[in-house]
Amino acid sequence: MKAAVFHGPGDIRVEDVDDPSASPDGIVIQVAACGVCGSDVHAYRRGQLVRPGQVLGHEFSGTVVEVGDQVTGVATGDRVVAMPFTPCRACPSCLAGRPALCETAFRRSVANGLPGGFAERVAVPGARVGEVVHHLPDHVSDEAGALVEPLAVGLQAVAQADPRPDQVAVVLGLGSVGLAVVHGLRARGVEAIVATDVSAPRLAAARAAGITVVDGNDGDIEEAVRELTGPGAYGAPAAADVVFECSGAAPLLDRAIRMARMGGRVVMVALYGQAPLVDATLVVRKGLRLDGTFAYSGDEFAAAVGLLADGVVDATALVSHRFALAEAAEAFEVQSDASASVKVLVQPGGHA
Repeated sequence: MKAAVFHGPGDIRVEDVDDPSASPDGIVIQVAACGVCGSDVHAYRRGQLVRPGQVLGHEFSGTVVEVGDQVTGVATGDRVVAMPFTPCRACPSCLAGRPALCETAFRRSVANGLPGGFAERVAVPGARVGEVVHHLPDHVSDEAGALVEPLAVGLQAVAQADPRPDQVAVVLGLGSVGLAVVHGLRARGVEAIVATDVSAPRLAAARAAGITVVDGNDGDIEEAVRELTGPGAYGAPAAADVVFECSGAAPLLDRAIRMARMGGRVVMVALYGQAPLVDATLVVRKGLRLDGTFAYSGDEFAAAVGLLADGVVDATALVSHRFALAEAAEAFEVQSDASASVKVLVQPGGHA
């Protein structure tokens, strides 16, 4: 079969690779759509967290074409999405109910050690239905299914912050995960949401969600938040209850710290290409809680499918570009340009 193989920074090649086969506890999916994630862009640009020879792609949906002998609840022909990582279920994180923090999963998971979804087919081990594998309702498209994974990341970030409906939330960066955070906040009933980006299509997608949007090219996010909260302590420009840093732009983490209220929370959802410099003394004086959040559980996957099925999230507002598998390198380049893209999909069966 054909797959897009990483050979080094800036070097993705579509090549012939071996067909996957289902393990006794796994399935094989014919990939309909696979999203290019921000982490894929980091890998493509810098070789971050990836080795040559890896097939990337962990945001995928498609149709089951092979089922292992030990798998129940799924059959060939079913349209599904799947969590890409395989927790060990024995380390302290797994035993504490936090499989996303498994100490070994990302050495042997889809797109991290095992071949990923930028391919005609992908094998998924440990295919437990309702936990790893989730069925797509008939009215949820394949490309919408490819958004389940980034939506789940955003839902996990919101669940970890646990905001109240009456609190003020700020979202810095409106890529697919930042937009997922916006939708997760709305689903929890949070009304005062202020978000910013510098990308016109991403700003438009956020406006469609009915929140306060600040164009980072000429607007002042801190002023917009201050209008809701007033100024913060110690000369802080605002006093948001929770700030989600989803951009991966190193200077914005310090701005998030300055905008958070006394005793507030800053949630870091992005990966960073360079180490951020922050005012750690301000973190101490304000008694802030800084949280890193990573991935999700099966619960967030199911919730993301529900948001798409109920029409709460409109996939057409998030998908900006579609490429055939043969155009995978171009897809990575377009996703790298935040000013032009929201979510870029690779569709191994071709695209209209």
